Amino acid sequence: MKLRPFFLLSALLAPAAFAKHPRNLEPVEAGGAYVLQEDVVSQEKAATFTLKAGTYTAELEDAKALYLLGDEHCLEMRVVPPKQPEHAYTMPFNCGIYLPKDPAGKALFFTIRGEIPYNPDAGFLINAIIKYGEGGYQFPISKKHVADIRLKLRAPEP
Repeated sequence: MKLRPFFLLSALLAPAAFAKHPRNLEPVEAGGAYVLQEDVVSQEKAATFTLKAGTYTAELEDAKALYLLGDEHCLEMRVVPPKQPEHAYTMPFNCGIYLPKDPAGKALFFTIRGEIPYNPDAGFLINAIIKYGEGGYQFPISKKHVADIRLKLRAPEP
């Protein structure tokens, strides 16, 4: 069991390392308001994600995509453990939509990682890694399991 700290560190590093941070993106001037006309439901393993209908505003971009930000708690994750359905739970997330500039690209939803309280038992390094991941955009579901968001997304009027 000597490798246990390594696995803990890897588990905490992975989400922070692969999160897209807003500080690496450029602001969109006069970003338009896109409207998701109905909820989008996607499932992966025991989790069902519901991206809520509503307004998503183009606020950030990079060379490949626009990042549309939604209202508070615009994504809901419902987890039903297959062997213990009595332990089912639902969690809300602040979220957004990754909208590729290439019309053939698949739009995805992402969560915006919130603040996690400092844990004195975790140590300086682990707490620093956790802090670095705050505010990052994380994609909780693979592309193959996301319903086609583009079909339900209405672009802003020119």
